[in-house]
Amino acid sequence: MWAFIYSIIFTNVVDIPQILAPGINFCSRTFLRGLIASLGIVTNALLWLTVGPGIINAFIIIFVVFFVSLFVGKKFGISNSLSTLIGVGTSICGASAIAATAPAIGAKEEEVGLALGCITLFGLLAMFLYPFLFVNTIVGEWLSHNLNVYAIWVGTGIHETAGVTAAGGALGMDCEALSIKSIRIFMIGPMVLLATYLNKKIGNNVSIDKKSRIALPIYGIVFIIFSIFSSFLDLYAPQILELGFDWLSVKTVLKGTIFKFLFALCFAGVGSKVRIRSMADIGLKSFAVGASMAIFAGILALLLAIIVSPLIPM
Repeated sequence: MWAFIYSIIFTNVVDIPQILAPGINFCSRTFLRGLIASLGIVTNALLWLTVGPGIINAFIIIFVVFFVSLFVGKKFGISNSLSTLIGVGTSICGASAIAATAPAIGAKEEEVGLALGCITLFGLLAMFLYPFLFVNTIVGEWLSHNLNVYAIWVGTGIHETAGVTAAGGALGMDCEALSIKSIRIFMIGPMVLLATYLNKKIGNNVSIDKKSRIALPIYGIVFIIFSIFSSFLDLYAPQILELGFDWLSVKTVLKGTIFKFLFALCFAGVGSKVRIRSMADIGLKSFAVGASMAIFAGILALLLAIIVSPLIPM
């Protein structure tokens, strides 16, 4: 995310030499697609079975927020592609979901930048607001002062993984919150397919030329396949270790270092194509949609957490 922010600042202050354009285009599109597909190898599908009632909450958030975002975006008069990006960013996992969906639906770089800006702003606010509300307001009473229920609220209500980690960790519940969040992360692949289908079916009034053809996002399918394969690697990690390959250590390095660096590289490429003047042409309505969806997701996640709280142990 910082690479994305820095690159936007740099490209709007300094004229980037044209000779760098092929590399920027490669990082922001082709390489990004391959990286999204590869992310599945460290996303264990079996985590769905470990989060109890929170799994139902997560699925409700994913689909309700996504479709409400399309509806609200249409009412505000923004493009289908921008509504889709805000929807997947809010309902799934922020920047990663936006990056995965944007090339599949033919979104403009300016729309990607605007959606990421909304996600970043409201994600930062959420990581401070959630623990404050739980500790200092009646929200804690609504959630029975149960930190496990709080983790479900955080894992379903906050879109950015970093925000989930920060808000959960503020009360020592980062792992529990991330276990809920992992369900939404796993849904990147299926939601890319759904977003592509809907944009092709209903058309896009701004971002996609209606004469153009929307290609099947193969990287979304590969992500799903890799995540299933990852569950087998995790399940048989001890046996694999006996063969001389420490898969869990490799997975930790991939998630904690390599993927972070490579995503930073890709986001720097995306940010280098964002022009502030072009973003201004889209209008402030997009920020209104982003704000309304962040608030809606948080309130819906809170209501769902309250409903399941009697079923969650202290």
